[in-house]
Parts: sequence; structure tokens; C-alpha cells
Amino acid sequence: MNLSGYDAYRSELTALAVHNGRVVCLDSSPGRAGHPFESTHPDRFFGLAGVASVMVDVVEGMVAAGFRPFVCTGQGPRGLGAAGELGLRARLLEAGASVVTPYAGILEDYQVLRRLEGVTLAAPCGDAETRAVVRTAAATDRPFHIRVGSAPRPYWQRPDLGAGGLTSPLVWESTGHGDDDPVCLVSVGEYGTGTARAARACAPWLAHAHLVYLDDEHLEVAAAELTRSHSRFVVVGARPGSRGVLDALSRLLPGRYIGAAQATTDHDSSGVGAALRAADRVAGYGVRKIV
Repeated sequence: MNLSGYDAYRSELTALAVHNGRVVCLDSSPGRAGHPFESTHPDRFFGLAGVASVMVDVVEGMVAAGFRPFVCTGQGPRGLGAAGELGLRARLLEAGASVVTPYAGILEDYQVLRRLEGVTLAAPCGDAETRAVVRTAAATDRPFHIRVGSAPRPYWQRPDLGAGGLTSPLVWESTGHGDDDPVCLVSVGEYGTGTARAARACAPWLAHAHLVYLDDEHLEVAAAELTRSHSRFVVVGARPGSRGVLDALSRLLPGRYIGAAQATTDHDSSGVGAALRAADRVAGYGVRKIV
């Protein structure tokens, strides 16, 4: 069954808690009744909708007691320009919790979250990848910020991930063909990945890898892997600007040419066209052009 990333997170965390007594679930998202973790592990579930302000104190106490808290803070990045939800998420991460945000759109919060020391940033696509990231997060004491989709995405299923965690910062769909150095689409988030896959359906000679982990540590590893096979890239779904994913990759891929295309909705037709046009432009540059 194809679940949304949010439902896959709830299901996987509930299953993990059967054998891992350290896992605790806190949920402040409104209208999320029927949480499977609550019915299966009622002594380790805390529904704090409407009282999110106490979550930081609760998390600090749980971490000090040796628990591994996972916190869902609600739908989307509303109020990110203020000290509201984004500030709460930052404090929860600094307190040692892993934070899950059900939102598939542009990563407006990335510039703030990437500055938090020791935090892993993940944007898995689909049911299987989300489960794998949750398993990885539960197996470490490092806080994770996990952005998950709130609707099923049938276009990106990874049944081959197995029972272990997902440690690679990249997942390849195709390394491309028909060219010794095909342009590689590098997608970010569910919208970016859906748009990149739709672009490849129109131009199957393009390569495509999507970024699962977005913190600086993992981006360095991803950049090294990308340059082993490619020298020309189009980043799909990353918001432009200083300290964003596109900016980070540009600095990590010196001597390569990088284009960009936005993806504001799932399978956005204008985004697909922008990705194809960017790939055409990038394909015309030599491999040594500096960004």
C-alpha cells in the first residue's frame, strides 16, 4: 500500500517502538486523530496540540532521561518569517529531539535549519524512503529534521531499501545515457523529485539523482558522488538564494556548470518545462566552466 510520507512516518515509528523502548512520540499537529503510536504505546505518546510551547521543556527532560523523542509540529512552514513554528522547531532540535514536518513544498526554512550544529536534515520521497530515514534517526542520538509529504506519491517507490536505514545522501533513478557526460538533474524534496522524473519522461537521456539528506556534512558526500559521473547539473526544487541548497551545491561543485529550475507543485508543468530548458542550456557549456 502506498502511504504518504507522514503516514509512513507514523507507521514506522510505531513499529520501531515495539522493540526500542527509548522511542517516544509527541504530536502537536491539529486534526491528526487516530495516531497508531497512541493506540499501541499510550504510555509513550503525548498529544500536545494547543500547548506546543511546553514541548521544549518536555523534550529536554526526556533526552536527559535517555529517551529518543520524535516530535511532529504541524502542517507546513506557516509563520516562518517570525519566531513562531520555525523557532519552536529549532529549539526542539537543539534540545535533542528529532522533528518531523509534514510539508512537501519549497524549503523556506532550510537557511535557518542548516545553521543548527549536529542536526541531520532529511527530505525523503515516498513511503519506503521515509521509513528508512526514520529507522536511521531512531538508531542514533543525533537529532534529525525530517520533511515528509502529506499525500501519497506513487511516483517514487523504493522497495529495495530493505530493513536497514538509509545512509546515502543520494538516491539515483538513472545515470543517463546517449552521452559520455549527460546532464544530471538533482532534485530536492517531493515536488522537485516529481518534476525531475516528469522531465526525464520527456528526455530519458538525462541523468537523475535526488537528495535525501541536505545538511552540509551529507551534501559534501553527495557532491563527491555526483562529480564521479557528471560535470553538468540542474538542481530542481531548491529555492535560490544565499545559504540555500542550490548555493551550497554551487560551492561544493567548483568547475562544474549548474542550472536551476523551480517546482512549486507536484508534477508542475511549468517546472518540467523549466527543467528541460535549463538542461538544454547547461548541455551547451564546457565541463570546466566555473559557476
